[in-house]
Amino acid sequence: MSKAPFCFHMSSVLFVVFTLTSSVQVLAATSPWGASYFPNTLLTTHEGRKVRFFDDLIKDKTVVINFIYTACPDTCPLETAQLIRVQQILGNRLGKDVFFYSISIDPKTDTPQVLDAYRSRFGAKWTFLTGNEADISRLRRKLGLYIEEIQDGSFNHNVSMIIGNQSTGRWMKRSPFENPYVLADQIGNWLSDWKPAKPLTDYASAPKLRNLATGEQLFRTRCQNCHSITGINGGINGGIRSGAGQGQETGQKTPKPLGPDLFAVNQRREKQWLVNWIMAPDKMLANKDPVAMSLYRQYDRLAMPNMRLTYKETLQVLAFIEQQSRQLAAPGAVKALARQGGNGDKVVNIVNAWVRQGLPEAKVNAGYLTLINPGGQELTLVKVESDAFSQVEIHEMAMQDGLMAMQELDELSVPAFGQMALLPGGKHLMLKSPLKPLHKDDSISLTLKFKSGRQQKVVVKVAVK
Repeated sequence: MSKAPFCFHMSSVLFVVFTLTSSVQVLAATSPWGASYFPNTLLTTHEGRKVRFFDDLIKDKTVVINFIYTACPDTCPLETAQLIRVQQILGNRLGKDVFFYSISIDPKTDTPQVLDAYRSRFGAKWTFLTGNEADISRLRRKLGLYIEEIQDGSFNHNVSMIIGNQSTGRWMKRSPFENPYVLADQIGNWLSDWKPAKPLTDYASAPKLRNLATGEQLFRTRCQNCHSITGINGGINGGIRSGAGQGQETGQKTPKPLGPDLFAVNQRREKQWLVNWIMAPDKMLANKDPVAMSLYRQYDRLAMPNMRLTYKETLQVLAFIEQQSRQLAAPGAVKALARQGGNGDKVVNIVNAWVRQGLPEAKVNAGYLTLINPGGQELTLVKVESDAFSQVEIHEMAMQDGLMAMQELDELSVPAFGQMALLPGGKHLMLKSPLKPLHKDDSISLTLKFKSGRQQKVVVKVAVK
């Protein structure tokens, strides 16, 4: 058998590989976006290391670059939170073949120590940098992220970030409100000329896109980086910070939330407080609002940014959160959750369980949880005991003679494949005579006793909500 055809094909393959490699090398060599274009600005990292912008940070690398300042009350925290989500999606590619850089436009304030603390609060794993203010302004101009018209002596700045592959010369401006999965795909694949194989399909088979209400659009672009609406311990689908548990995308530890879960928040907070908090969180923190300060401390002193939402937009966001909460509490959703996986020897599934942190001298406290019945028979809760309180009673807020009053309940029924929610302003656990002082993040044990004789122990966290 002749080997000539094989030799011919191998020669062709080698020629193609050589040609493609040479093309990339020629592209990199002839690209205008090289050392002759980018300034080799001297910068200092959050660790105090001196680096050069072109030689050390972007040469032959795929990069994401944004400009921030740590005292920013609005967009900078949102942009950082967005990159945290992208960081989680990219996993261990970050720092190996993809590099993020956040450069301060306020170098007088943002020393390496300040940047390091800011980076730690978010759980960021990329490099933060500072340097000479004039040099950084020149760098922003070269990257197309400097807008002359808004330079008024303040720190107004272009909120776009830039992503690029220096070796191929491909650069793109992106918005901090971009979908994090789309952004991660653009960074990890598009910039390297990667094109996934796509089957040829007809437009007739394309999924129908639903119209998003304004409240949902605002929540997904402004709030979702830091908040979830799940009712399950908070932060599962929202903002993320390195922590315990297993992540779905990377197999790494599931990050802690950047902000509280917002399930049924309209039942936990007064409406006017929520409106004020969403519209002007910076003012509420400046005025030392006790709830705002408590949340600020609870989430590692990570201030909620001012989204500059109007009153109408704020009401639309709150309406969306309330709608999502109602859907999660709907019988169909509860039934689906009740039937997820095996229930083992549990009597009920428990979600959204917490005990409010009380004042040190308080003699009573309140506990909340939602009980989900996974079975086809009604369950009746008749008693609750705790290792942290001398007595636990089941109470309900109800109207009596035109006035809202609290009354004790002898028992609580949980319908088959249904739920019973104990929430602020409604049914709840009245916890009397604490046996020890309780602080945020402490855990207490509750023993639920049912009419059937079965019982179940639940560990509940003390929280500020």
